[in-house]
Amino acid sequence: MHRRPLLVVWLVAAILCGGAVRPAVAQSTTYVGSFQLSNGDYIFADRTTSFYLVNGLEIVAGPVSLSGTVPVIGQSTPWVTYGPIPVPSGGAQGGEVARQVGERLGGGSQGSGQGQGSGRMVVTLPVPQEGVSYSTGIGDPLVRADVAVGSRLGSRTTLRLNASAKIPIANPESGFGTGAWDYGAGISLATGVRRANVFVDVSYWEFGDLPDLALKGAVAYGVAYGQVLGAGRWSVLTSLSGWTPIVDGADPPVQLGIGVSRLVRFDRSVALSVGVGVTETAPDISVALGWRVGL
Repeated sequence: MHRRPLLVVWLVAAILCGGAVRPAVAQSTTYVGSFQLSNGDYIFADRTTSFYLVNGLEIVAGPVSLSGTVPVIGQSTPWVTYGPIPVPSGGAQGGEVARQVGERLGGGSQGSGQGQGSGRMVVTLPVPQEGVSYSTGIGDPLVRADVAVGSRLGSRTTLRLNASAKIPIANPESGFGTGAWDYGAGISLATGVRRANVFVDVSYWEFGDLPDLALKGAVAYGVAYGQVLGAGRWSVLTSLSGWTPIVDGADPPVQLGIGVSRLVRFDRSVALSVGVGVTETAPDISVALGWRVGL
């Protein structure tokens, strides 16, 4: 699959900037982790339950931060592929997904819901095993570099450029990865007034194709509003996030979320969040517990 050189340039430039930071610059290292449980039928006739245990490190030196995470994944089916976002690709059954989507589009049944008038695409795949039997394994690591720019925007406003890559190590037949590289680059803005904070993120991702299913390059977007509570140790965050279409013929994933976080001490925090899928390619419900510990 063709890769846009601009994404690689962004990633390399960000890493080089990180390497150029002088040792005298204040540096911090943080252990980050999360556990997420999600459930949904996505575009399939049967539901998929997934859990993700993610561990990683984040290093900050001046305006530059570098991070890397590795997930442990458990799923009831191999049809949802882990990545920057869970993609209902069909895994090893990607060719069957492509065939059924092609028949739906080519047959003029767009919005028909397979003749039921629901507008929802339903892809039927053979259940791997009788009953629910979870498979677990290591997913693809994700690395990211961020660089802060626009220092004159104000003390409460931060503008950052970022570049990311997903490293393919997982077997695509397991549903834990596509077997190909994913690249992303974007921009994020954070600003605040008194106890309120607003976050805006936009990025573009090129997804690696599965052997029998092509994934489209997509734009990811997110808007969040946060409010600090009480003495400042608690905060609440509401969010809207989504993507442009990734699987041709399927609605793009969109999710609403709400979360609460607690600052345990200046370098330690925990957060609990709940997300609700708005479209068919997003999980119907997801619950996540996250934590950060300064080292």
